[in-house]
Parts: sequence; structure tokens; C-alpha cells
Amino acid sequence: MNVRVLSLTKGRQTYVFRYSRGREDEVVNEIIRLAEDPGTDLDWVDAATLGFQITQHVAADCYRQMDLRPAPAREGPCSHSP
Repeated sequence: MNVRVLSLTKGRQTYVFRYSRGREDEVVNEIIRLAEDPGTDLDWVDAATLGFQITQHVAADCYRQMDLRPAPAREGPCSHSP
């Protein structure tokens, strides 16, 4: 079994989420529950950060499974430079 670990330290509290591939929706639901709970200091910004990390893990799995690499950024008509 391939176990994934997400963690977030906020103040004196550390939130650790361990889950296996394919169970991301359960982790997201638990993160939402914690963000809604006034008894925790996990807020919606923290929840979004953790959710983004989960999304990146899933995307990396997809690229590996398809044996693809993300295309490098390139200059084009939709890009801009400061």
C-alpha cells in the first residue's frame, strides 16, 4: 500500500493526514469538517492549501501513469512579461 502524508503545523497544533491513493475525497471531506469546526484553528486558507497539495499529488500520479512530463512554459501570445 502506498501511503501519502500531508501535514500542516499551525501554532502549537500539527495536523497530519495519512491516506492511500484513491482516498483523496475522504481526506478532503475531513479537512472541510475541520475547517467548519469552531473548535479547531484550521481555517479555510489552510484547507485550500492542503487541498492544493492533494491536487498536485494526483496530477503527478497522472503524469507518471501516462509517462508524460509537464510541458515547459513558453513565450507566446497569451504570456506576458512584467
